[in-house]
Amino acid sequence: MTAKGAMEGKRPRIREIVWLAGILAALVLGYALYHQLYVGASSFPFVQETILVFLGALATIFLTAMLLNRQTELELSKEARVHLFDQKNSVYMSAIEKVAEIAEQRDPDPALIDELRVIGHKLAVIASPEVIKSFQSVLDKLIRGLRDGNLTNADAEEVMHAVAELTIGMRSDMLDEIGSAKNDTAQELIRRNSRQMERLDDLDEA
Repeated sequence: MTAKGAMEGKRPRIREIVWLAGILAALVLGYALYHQLYVGASSFPFVQETILVFLGALATIFLTAMLLNRQTELELSKEARVHLFDQKNSVYMSAIEKVAEIAEQRDPDPALIDELRVIGHKLAVIASPEVIKSFQSVLDKLIRGLRDGNLTNADAEEVMHAVAELTIGMRSDMLDEIGSAKNDTAQELIRRNSRQMERLDDLDEA
């Protein structure tokens, strides 16, 4: 889990501890007040019953407010995580598709480069540090290949190798968002699929 995820995990616990301390303090004070009033009104049964009804209503209101507040926090947190997950999924898929399109055309199309630049800015906002680092590696290989003109077959293969590593970082980040465990086997399968696709390209060119 990332440092950001750890911090987000600690905040609800701190809030729960504060709530628990508040509840305990309220119970202690409530019992002391109840004991003083109840014992003081021992000569008046009707007053004692009124005190019990009042304290019961007060406790019900307090518990209901606490549960509603907690439910609202959980719903807002869930909605925010779902929205962020959708945003990441959209930008990540766009990044992969745009790099693959540039590698396929082999031509430094200014329009495609501009679109990739915008995607890079989006990644800087929502992506994890691992994804940003992997994306920089993809850009380095694209720049190196396009520096002499069009991408060669070898350049395109290097770019797609970097894209495979990028997808591993993206997958890891997405799994962190939904709280799933990482799978090293899946990472090896992604790399193997990338190599297999290169073999298909070689057969097609042959």
